Amino acid sequence: MIMSESRVLCITDVLTPGARLEYEVPPKLRERVAAYLDASVDDADEPAVPRLSSTVMLLRERQHNQEHATHQGAFQVFMQKRASSMAFVPDAAVFPGGGFNALDDTCDVPWEGPAAGEWALRMGCDELTAKRAVVTAAREVFEECGVLLARHADGSSIEEPMTSMELRQARTLLSNHELAFGQMLSDIDAVLWTDLLSVHAHWVTPPCEPRRYSTYFFRARMPQGQTADGRTTEAVKTGWASPAWLLEQQATGKLLIMPPTVSNLCDLGQAKDVDAACEQRCVVHVRPQPARSSAGALVFRSVVQ
Repeated sequence: MIMSESRVLCITDVLTPGARLEYEVPPKLRERVAAYLDASVDDADEPAVPRLSSTVMLLRERQHNQEHATHQGAFQVFMQKRASSMAFVPDAAVFPGGGFNALDDTCDVPWEGPAAGEWALRMGCDELTAKRAVVTAAREVFEECGVLLARHADGSSIEEPMTSMELRQARTLLSNHELAFGQMLSDIDAVLWTDLLSVHAHWVTPPCEPRRYSTYFFRARMPQGQTADGRTTEAVKTGWASPAWLLEQQATGKLLIMPPTVSNLCDLGQAKDVDAACEQRCVVHVRPQPARSSAGALVFRSVVQ
């Protein structure tokens, strides 16, 4: 593969296809990565199969009356601090998201916007994977934030969905894997509004991890007339902040943010406003592999595709 970069990029650089990426293994993962690299071929376990998942950078313009440090910059992204009890990246600041639910395959999803085939071309995957990833993104945002990336079938907007008893109950059922997202949309005569989404990155968890995910990183403009909340058992704190502030907190050790999220925040911070941030561009694919640097440090490496 022809490299588009002569130097090796770090996690805070903006990634482009063909670039070489290398970054230090986070402290929490070093013991596991060292054991993985030191294991003999005979002793090594078969890597776990990555589970399809989606995460969403929910964006809004900065409010004029906000002067606090977390609001610096032209726009903000909604973040969650995961609970310490979570099996995957506990205590980390993350975008809302989660794994594909097979229940969503049991019901057609009312759909408006680019078709699954067009999403597949953007994402570099098959149509079924693309459809599942888009539906997962929309469902997870509703489950974790109460934000519905949909509109009524007649084209009118859905405002403040959490004022509806029916939708509050549906949110609980979705979270408990007792309701298909498509069924919920049909019940309220609504359609998934895929024009609100754009996809920007795809990361696969390294093979040394017992829980692995094939995660697509989407961006979405916050729909007018809706409010994001923090009513999820997976997070202990939620809120809006600028990408620059979040990266400052990570750099000083005040927030734990994992490398894929750092990379996406750095890319997000290049945009001047929400419109620019949500413009569809080339999707970068990153599949980090554990290694040791020439100095013996534990690192993850990937050729960006």
